[in-house]
Amino acid sequence: MLIITCGDSYTEGEGLENKNQAYPYLVSKLLDADLKNLSQSGASEYLITAQVEQAVKLNPDLIIIGHTSEYRWQVWDFRRNQIQGFLVANWIEKFGKTYRNWIFSEQILGNTRKKTPEHKAAWHGAGMLYYSEEELVKRLWSGAVAKQVVLCQRAKIPVIHHSCFKHLQSYLSELTDDYIEYHLDSEKYKNFAPDNSHAGAKCHEALTKLIMNRYQPTL
Repeated sequence: MLIITCGDSYTEGEGLENKNQAYPYLVSKLLDADLKNLSQSGASEYLITAQVEQAVKLNPDLIIIGHTSEYRWQVWDFRRNQIQGFLVANWIEKFGKTYRNWIFSEQILGNTRKKTPEHKAAWHGAGMLYYSEEELVKRLWSGAVAKQVVLCQRAKIPVIHHSCFKHLQSYLSELTDDYIEYHLDSEKYKNFAPDNSHAGAKCHEALTKLIMNRYQPTL
């Protein structure tokens, strides 16, 4: 049996004392399965889609996808020949975080927060429909996840979706029935790793139980 996991730092096991404490390794051990963990710290939903594309080609018995924030995007930087990540302005303003060498939305999309006639005209002039920043990132995120859903359906590979972000539960429910209701905002699952930023070992254990409960009836 082969399990492939896709996602960001949470699925990779970032912050844990031992990455074997992360749910991909716990699930694979319980199912006595081989594991290929394609997740990557800092991954956007677009990079996760690329992981799913790779996973489907390997024809595993199960794919588990941990979805990331819709405010995290990535594009290909042709000058550096590498993927370049950036966060949209609302996220930066809300949490007050800065990231060196990252491109912010104002440099690529224009300052959509102002919503002035000039900005609307610029967007329409570029052949783009004007959205608020929140609506835009949701649509882009949903498009990426929808592609992941279709990829797994066409390959007829069982898949389980989840996210540690509470608000993404409603987004997932619009796209698939194969998701687990689980998020770190819940007091039931709230537990942090030693870095005080990522999910702790107890969180991974709780998610493992939910995944097993979801998958075992199909065995």
